[in-house]
Amino acid sequence: MYYAFAVFAAILALAVITLYVVREQTGFLRRREQVDKELHSDRVPTLEYEVPVGQDPAVVLAALERAGYDATTDATHPNQTVLVGCPGGIEGERERVRSVIESADVTTPDDGAPVPAVVRFRDE
Repeated sequence: MYYAFAVFAAILALAVITLYVVREQTGFLRRREQVDKELHSDRVPTLEYEVPVGQDPAVVLAALERAGYDATTDATHPNQTVLVGCPGGIEGERERVRSVIESADVTTPDDGAPVPAVVRFRDE
């Protein structure tokens, strides 16, 4: 009888943990979808940065998000392009966004090689 209760408790705990993880992931995915939709609309001014060949856009996205920017990749361009939301206006945010992207100067998050690149936006 004791083992049956222990097995039931373990299954119940596993179910609760699974539901929590699924709920959190769904919220994260919903938030990413919302950011992607907003940045592809005309409502939010954006800067477009073409990621150099060989660099992982995830490195750039992570740096921008740590700095408080909403950013996403743009699959409509043939090259790897990152869209950065600038709710304070493009010109007011341009140099700060440039500085953040310059700080993300490696190819991959873990063992990346330096990527010497001049950060230029599509409108420059």
